[in-house]
Amino acid sequence: MAKVALVVLVVGVVGILLGGGILLVSVLLPVITDGRTGWDEAMLGIIPGAVLLSLSFFVALAGLIVMILKRRKRAQA
Repeated sequence: MAKVALVVLVVGVVGILLGGGILLVSVLLPVITDGRTGWDEAMLGIIPGAVLLSLSFFVALAGLIVMILKRRKRAQA
């Protein structure tokens, strides 16, 4: 079960990095391209990036909680 928690934690952290990267690039796109890309076009990347970032945060948090509980249970035994 500890391996599953570690896998969930790693998937969550990778999702956080990916979602944060997508969000950052999408937010900077209109600024970097001097207005050739509009904010309405950038929203096509901002919204999925924010959703992925949020969901991945909760997945990583769940994996971390399970790992801590398993370690605590193992220490008591």
